[in-house]
Amino acid sequence: MSKTKDNGRFPSRELLIHWRGEKDVGYSKPFRQLEFASALLAELEVPTEGESMLQFQNALNYSGNAKMADVNIEHFNEAMQFVTLNEEGCSKEDIQVPRDAIISTVERSALVHACYEVIAASENIEELAELAIQDGGFEDMYKGAANEKATWCFRARNYGDIPVTTTEIVVGKEKRYSSSARSMKLEKEGLKALTELLLKFGGKVDLLNPDCKVYIFDGLEGGTKILARRIAVGPRTSIIAPTTRICITNTPLEPIASFSLCNVARIRNGMAILDPYAGSCATLLASAMIAPQSQTVGIEIAHNGIVSRDNIRKDFSSRNLTQPVALLQGDSTNQTIRDEAKTAIQYRPFDAIIADPPYGIRESLSYNDKSPLEELFGSIAKDRQTNERLLRKGGRLVSFVAVTDEETLEEMLPSDDLAREAGLAFEVSREQPLNDKLSRWLVSYVCKE
Repeated sequence: MSKTKDNGRFPSRELLIHWRGEKDVGYSKPFRQLEFASALLAELEVPTEGESMLQFQNALNYSGNAKMADVNIEHFNEAMQFVTLNEEGCSKEDIQVPRDAIISTVERSALVHACYEVIAASENIEELAELAIQDGGFEDMYKGAANEKATWCFRARNYGDIPVTTTEIVVGKEKRYSSSARSMKLEKEGLKALTELLLKFGGKVDLLNPDCKVYIFDGLEGGTKILARRIAVGPRTSIIAPTTRICITNTPLEPIASFSLCNVARIRNGMAILDPYAGSCATLLASAMIAPQSQTVGIEIAHNGIVSRDNIRKDFSSRNLTQPVALLQGDSTNQTIRDEAKTAIQYRPFDAIIADPPYGIRESLSYNDKSPLEELFGSIAKDRQTNERLLRKGGRLVSFVAVTDEETLEEMLPSDDLAREAGLAFEVSREQPLNDKLSRWLVSYVCKE
């Protein structure tokens, strides 16, 4: 809805990202920047490598006197970050970043709570209205403009130091965070200071569900007060949470993990996407939310008594999500099953393979001495050798890999020789600690040959 002075490159105004909170400190933080950067590249349809394209700078800096564990200070400081284009990390050619691409990126990034566009900044709150009028960042909201009837509301957040008291004695200072950051005092001051600007708006105030949210942020890095407008919010991943689904399995993949896999794989509309260890199809549900015009195929070895394909389809239809073109029962290492998967998409290679392999299940059944990921690489290599590719050149394979505290990631990945046979080149990895003994690594490979 916002109008901006778009120069065709990365938005000329600074962006501020507020990351989604974590159920446990450090649980999803390793994926934040990678997911966002990968999602942006998917929207732009450019092959540039991941996070090197963007620079993220902490917007918060805890400097209070209240005792706080180092890990919590780090968590606080990284909860909000400014994002800019990293000129050195990009190719020499100008990368065009339309504002709509930023909005689409936020709306598919599970780890983003909200994204704001900085319209004005000043140490003096009284100067913000004039600076915003000069900038033109709210012109679309003015009477007679494109969005003159858009509803709006104003909020203020103060992340600065506040006294921590015990009865009447001030014992230190701490930073505001989360809901406690809302400052009624700052909102009153802000409304008064922004009067000249807000009187230009044509729409009505709506405190519950406004079209445009206007914010003043105080206490961020740099010491200035920032006037910003929220341009997008992250997706409602909770609608595909395991507890809401009809198909119930023992170890379903949670939405944050599913979205992260899909975004790092850079899926987009028009792509063909395969999950060779589909389970209850958490990844394909996420795919349908991110890229509703994609074609998805799931392969699952378990029979319908364990994983009901009918219930999986109900999970899609009850949410008005695009159905998978095929849900196959069988082993993805079986040539016939892979041929059925390719037949479902008009017998062409897949654009992306997304996998959350069963951790150790095959080994415990004495299936063979190969891990599920090694088996998958072997299948890709075999199909490549017969010129019936499972994954197209330029496509991505993104998977989770379980690693215990007695193992290393390198030990658990397929060998370099097997990767070469499959035409796959390692791209990136991120560790997600699950507990003291086990981590889950997100790994990405690109099909180069």
